[in-house]
Amino acid sequence: AIHGSCKFLHFFTRRKRFLAASLINFTTQHVSLRLVWVLQNIPEVRQAADEGNCCFGTIDTWLLYKLTDGSVHATDYSNASGTAIFDPYLMCWSSFLCSVLSIPLSIFPPVEDTSYSFGVVNPSIFGTPIPIRALVADQQAAMFGQCCFDVGDVKLTMGTGTFMAINTGNNLHTSIAGLYPLVGWKIGNEVVCLAEGNASDTGTAIKWAQKLSM
Repeated sequence: AIHGSCKFLHFFTRRKRFLAASLINFTTQHVSLRLVWVLQNIPEVRQAADEGNCCFGTIDTWLLYKLTDGSVHATDYSNASGTAIFDPYLMCWSSFLCSVLSIPLSIFPPVEDTSYSFGVVNPSIFGTPIPIRALVADQQAAMFGQCCFDVGDVKLTMGTGTFMAINTGNNLHTSIAGLYPLVGWKIGNEVVCLAEGNASDTGTAIKWAQKLSM
């Protein structure tokens, strides 16, 4: 339904955001599908969501919520863009995808800059109120940490999976060859975009090769 609707919209509007959405291949690594399953199969969660008593987030949101003793529910653009529910072209949660997947928008956290004052750690945890000044997704953090700041810089991370990311500057890259657009980070007025591709079975393939003494 999502692919067909977005292809239809792209045909008439020629907007790249609809082309990108029409090429989304949802996999088990996307938290969006797990969220849909939970909402469809756990009545208590569905009821809480409908009543406005449910909060959703990725691991950064959960850690922030716990570290601030439940006082802050938020995320940053890099983490939000990796959920497949965030529209990087409009820089907001996708009301269209939420409507198609029957996910209430009210459960999503506010999206802030990657470098932002998210609050302080509850003093009872470490003995002092430590400021939380940034949130960033894993591959984007690797990109930043390896100083891939210029357009065209490429980062390749190999672990359980293989992730290749290309710095595309402030332009989102709409690919028909399997790459997907992400927000790398947003600091002030600067938005750095990435085009990323991944293979999720690298670790399994290496173990398979080791068993064959390759």
